[in-house]
Amino acid sequence: MAPPSVELHPQAEPLVAALDFRGRPPGSKQRGRLVASVAAALDVGWVEQDLKTYLDLGGAAVNSAAAVYAHRLAADELPDPAAFREAARRPLEGTDAIVIGWMDLARQSGPHRPYQDSWRRLEEEGRNGSRPQGWETVSHCGDEDCDEVTRRRDETGHDGLPTTTLCQRCHPAMRF
Repeated sequence: MAPPSVELHPQAEPLVAALDFRGRPPGSKQRGRLVASVAAALDVGWVEQDLKTYLDLGGAAVNSAAAVYAHRLAADELPDPAAFREAARRPLEGTDAIVIGWMDLARQSGPHRPYQDSWRRLEEEGRNGSRPQGWETVSHCGDEDCDEVTRRRDETGHDGLPTTTLCQRCHPAMRF
């Protein structure tokens, strides 16, 4: 069998260049091997979009993306392109189908960010010096470092700069 030819597949080099190497690009030798492997995959019938999907790392934490790509492109690891396309078209079952259903529902209901809204409200209360929501249900701790109205403390942050934090003992948001 003839070695794969990069000239036959001009998209091999751009495809490798577009891969997400997570800030650690491969050396020239490893890059050359990846380009040759991508060209070989294209020679056996893979199409560019399917190959991009197959190589996508998603949110996986990897030490060497280049090594993962090289492993996935190895002849004994690379699935048959027709089988890969068929599996991609197959409907999801079991837990996968349930999770994708939840994600679809979440997209339909719009951006719901209850925790971000809560923190935004707490930040606004701190900026304008108002009493926190629910202050009447929790008595003030009496500590001289804790502001009785805002239920916040002035402290030095981990970076050495002054910061204001919620009182752990009497701010209503810190009572669980």
